[in-house]
Amino acid sequence: MRNRLIPLLLLLCAGSVTAQTNKESPSLLIAGGTVVDGTGARGRRADVRITGDVITEIGSLAPKQGERVIDARGRVVAPGFIDTHSHADGGLLETPDAETQIRQGITTAIVGQDGGSRVPLAQFFDEIRAKRAALNIASFVGHGAIRRQVLGANYKRAATPQEVLRMRALVGQEMRAGALGLSTGLEYDPGLYATTEEVIACAKVAATYGGSYISHVRDEENEAVESFREVIRIAEAARLPAQISHIKLGSAPVWGKASEVVRLMDEARGRGLGITADVYPYTYWQSTITVIIPTRNWDDRAAWERGLAEIGGPANVLLTTYTPDPAWQGKTIARIADAANKDAVTILQEIVIKTRGDRAARRECVVVTAMREEDLKRFIAAPRIMFCTDGGLRGSHPRGAGSYPRILGRYVREQRVIPLEEAVRKMTSLPAQTMGLSDRGVLRPGRKADIVLFDPATIKDAATTANPTAAPVGLSHVLVNGVPVLDAGKMTGARPGAGAAAKITAIRRTILSGLVMSGPVNDPSEKGSRPRGRNSRSAGNVVSCHFFIRFFPIGPQLVRAVMTLLVVDVRHYSV
Repeated sequence: MRNRLIPLLLLLCAGSVTAQTNKESPSLLIAGGTVVDGTGARGRRADVRITGDVITEIGSLAPKQGERVIDARGRVVAPGFIDTHSHADGGLLETPDAETQIRQGITTAIVGQDGGSRVPLAQFFDEIRAKRAALNIASFVGHGAIRRQVLGANYKRAATPQEVLRMRALVGQEMRAGALGLSTGLEYDPGLYATTEEVIACAKVAATYGGSYISHVRDEENEAVESFREVIRIAEAARLPAQISHIKLGSAPVWGKASEVVRLMDEARGRGLGITADVYPYTYWQSTITVIIPTRNWDDRAAWERGLAEIGGPANVLLTTYTPDPAWQGKTIARIADAANKDAVTILQEIVIKTRGDRAARRECVVVTAMREEDLKRFIAAPRIMFCTDGGLRGSHPRGAGSYPRILGRYVREQRVIPLEEAVRKMTSLPAQTMGLSDRGVLRPGRKADIVLFDPATIKDAATTANPTAAPVGLSHVLVNGVPVLDAGKMTGARPGAGAAAKITAIRRTILSGLVMSGPVNDPSEKGSRPRGRNSRSAGNVVSCHFFIRFFPIGPQLVRAVMTLLVVDVRHYSV
């Protein structure tokens, strides 16, 4: 398992405090359910006791005096779902209850995706802590956000060596603030103009801090397979794990190649690379209309004609947001073109001009049906591909409100693409391991009490393109850090997620500040830099551990245990 220093030290140093708190905290018993613990093991009848924010017992348990009991008979009791590609950070400060996420069982959202993140992240984390949220939040640092900050409006070019150095320094700053790693959106401005070498240089800094790389690749259509190869190349050169975001094959030339892509990932893993992916369970994607073509030459009619042909035509393009003329929203490009008595390409170019020209403040968004069900099922079944929403709190694509119930209803119960236990593993322990969230993702005593209760016979998504935020059915309870945020189908108003995230961020900031004080963090590939090689994280962690012990005295036996675990764990490069 790939090492994450912070959650490990957090658990070790907080053990005595947690134990004392648990004695004083009221407990809660989830009784009579089928525990699907997130490991992939077969579900079993068991009760789960929670004290404070931690799972304390699992087994055949009798209620204690004064203990609240949740009757889970007929329901699955599973770890809270972890969304590895979320846009919940957009609007979270205004809508901290995150209802569309909570109602589908998401208890942790990984944000800062597609190369976009708040910079500086420390400020964002402070705002989340002050506002509090209903779910846990972790973030990547966005390469695009940093690139825009360094290059400004003059970003449509390769960065100079000096600019790359400035970007690397900013990546280091954000990693010290608590970022999980580096994210890119290489199909979007400004990441589109970055060379692979620029991304590798930034990813190496994330690797120095034990981080990972996650990418919306350069092309999810005709050149998708080559784009996946670029992710693997970056992982290999920067020596860090990498994840392909919302993996898809979005045009006719690459339809049917899902098995080839899975083999490509397996081959990379066979070489010791930690290559994973996530996927959402829909055959239609949502983005800007400009990604239909690979060029930024909007006047190229031939490119638009090819792009439309490769996704099945203008009837497959639904305009979900269009501020210049809201009457066009909810209609396909084919329908709009017919009504306007114009051809589809002319309509597309008109939309781009009005949203990308001098009036760029105007917005557009499309949902495009461009994937094959057979490819989607292959990705859903692949053992190293987990699940995501790629959705926001109130987006216009139903994935933001329905992804996880859709997996459990459509692809587990109805179509039997994967067993229930495997689906839950790919929603919980697999993303927890991949993202380094060592204190959650599995139902086990001592782990954080992020828990979901659902009826496997009825759970189902209800969101559609016409009603994209409709709540799913069959999911009754969600607990975040031991606190019910969805209780018998009703939102409670509790917001227990931000506090836990703030603790992790604060300790991580302290430890990594100590690492920097002990010496500069250089590119491991540069001559004379230290530490070097695959075990470079081990040396950095030793320095961090000494700094931590200096300010938080702990016994010598615990020190040896920490050091042993850190040194051994970092050698397992793949997850």
